[in-house]
Amino acid sequence: MADKKTSYTIALLGNPNCGKTSLFNQLTGARQRTGNMAGVTVTSREGHKKWRGIDFHFIDLPGIYSLANSRVEERVARDYLLATPPDLILNVVDANNLARNLALTTQLLEQGLPIVIALNMLDELEKQGGSIDLHELSLGLVKPLMASDGRSNHHIAELMDLLLENLEQASEPLLIAYEPHIEWAINALTEVGLTRWQSIRWLESCGDGVMLNHDEQVKTAQEVLVTLANRHDESLAEMIAEGRYGYIHGLLHKSSSEHQDQSVADHWLDRVTLNRWLGMPIFVLLLWVMFEATFTLGSYPADWIDASVSWVGQQVGALMPASLLKNLLVEGLIAGVGGVLVFLPNVVLLFFFIALLEQSGYMARAAFLTDNLMSKVGLHGKAFVPLVMGFGCNVPAIMSARTIEEPRARLITILINPFMSCSARLPVYVLLAGIFFTDNAGTVMFSLYMLGILVAFTIAALLARTITSHHDETFIMELPPWRFPSGRSMALHVWDKAADFLKKIGGVILVGSILIWLLQSFPLHGTPWLEQLGRFVAPLFAPMGFGWQETVALLSGFIAKEVIAASLVVVYQTDMNDMAGLQAALGSALAPASGLALMVFTLLYMPCLATIATIRRETGSWRWAAVSIMMGLVLAWIGAWLVYNVASLWI
Repeated sequence: MADKKTSYTIALLGNPNCGKTSLFNQLTGARQRTGNMAGVTVTSREGHKKWRGIDFHFIDLPGIYSLANSRVEERVARDYLLATPPDLILNVVDANNLARNLALTTQLLEQGLPIVIALNMLDELEKQGGSIDLHELSLGLVKPLMASDGRSNHHIAELMDLLLENLEQASEPLLIAYEPHIEWAINALTEVGLTRWQSIRWLESCGDGVMLNHDEQVKTAQEVLVTLANRHDESLAEMIAEGRYGYIHGLLHKSSSEHQDQSVADHWLDRVTLNRWLGMPIFVLLLWVMFEATFTLGSYPADWIDASVSWVGQQVGALMPASLLKNLLVEGLIAGVGGVLVFLPNVVLLFFFIALLEQSGYMARAAFLTDNLMSKVGLHGKAFVPLVMGFGCNVPAIMSARTIEEPRARLITILINPFMSCSARLPVYVLLAGIFFTDNAGTVMFSLYMLGILVAFTIAALLARTITSHHDETFIMELPPWRFPSGRSMALHVWDKAADFLKKIGGVILVGSILIWLLQSFPLHGTPWLEQLGRFVAPLFAPMGFGWQETVALLSGFIAKEVIAASLVVVYQTDMNDMAGLQAALGSALAPASGLALMVFTLLYMPCLATIATIRRETGSWRWAAVSIMMGLVLAWIGAWLVYNVASLWI
């Protein structure tokens, strides 16, 4: 058996003027020497201290602000940590400049380096009336931390014991959830072999300090740079720095008595939006305004698209002689595709409002507000970002759950994400709410989204009691500074989402419309195959007042939820662009209670095929994908049945 180590190397690292060298002097006394770092003129100091039979070799690295910059001192410290990693890092932090000092700390933590944190000059902060909750700060950083004083040796024995206790301790990298496009870029680079830290380091330095080992890595890295440059005005270094400072601001909000990194306006906004009594009502009100505006404002451009598609359909119908091809084009393609295209303005508006909340900094405050509630139902604070992303599309939202380290919390987040109403469901809500609840359509849509959140939280609470937890994981909400969103960045974000929606219209919805028309049109003389299928399955949905048409539409939604609206147009054989005609057809077939139940079923039942495949890939098992499918179908049937019977008493 190998002998136990009796000598360890401890590297002191911190910002300039943080008291690091004074603390080094207290630790080593006269047993120190000065020399140049290998290959450069930057000096370092080395010293020794014997403690409880262990020889501690201390290295006082040059003071730096970051591991990402190209200054000589930064390069020296970075190369030393990479080439000759110490057994432990003593990160010295100035208590009077926490936000600036912790920027370096977060980089060390992201790299997964073993560290102990010494909070220097705390006495000066306390003389000025400030205070820091050391326990809360240590919990947030998930690292051992203690107060220190480089001007006296009062804390040296306690600090040496703390260093001794943390030798050879395992250290997990800190995961900071960055802006979604940055996370996408990080995931792309990790999939070609880079670690998460290497990916972040490569992005913020545009390649400096990280070697790409093969052509696939080079190709992916260049594609990532081009994509991000087209989507954002800010540099990648600025965006990553904002993510880190968001993490730091959230940490200081919980642990520091006076968080002075905000302007007066920022501080006032935080006092209002994070207020114990006002915060949640403001959050709910903003969501209601978002959905009300999505329906109301979106109706105007939707009418223009409606008229344009109607004109195209009329022209094609007038020019072509009666034939199956004419019916395919007019009743299948134009009606089906146009039936979804008409809702493009509503989708664009929804993404605009979500981007506005994200880029202004409010969404991070919403995470702070909901953290306590989420923890009570077994959700992790990091789940907030994937759940909000689910309002756009469940596929990238589920992938973003990778930032949650604890397996149970990650699995629960993945399984409940499909209950967040993705944009694919929005056309169905707008269509049915506009027909059955014209005067209160926005409120009905808002209620559906709230119902999805309520169901998700309820299922999370149940799963948390049945799935074993592996370990606790600390989460610090990111509180970036308030800011006016960039017009170009907003436009690019909305265009990305609109382009995805249009691609679906040109892909799966186009194919789905043709397939549904074919099944509805053949055999030519007899009951169409689609109707036969619908009538066969319809008894399962009869308790909600659905006919075979609604049954067929829901079955088509297994492919993609947007196809539901197109299916209703085709099976009712109406001109989607004649809203009055479709309203009359649906109104005569469905009661308002059934229309509401149909929206609830659409909200809750199984996710689309792409989401199922993503669940399978992220969980590594078809079992959990099957659980998601069955859970959604059962909840959808029960929920729709309850809504139908209760609503029948009132409407």
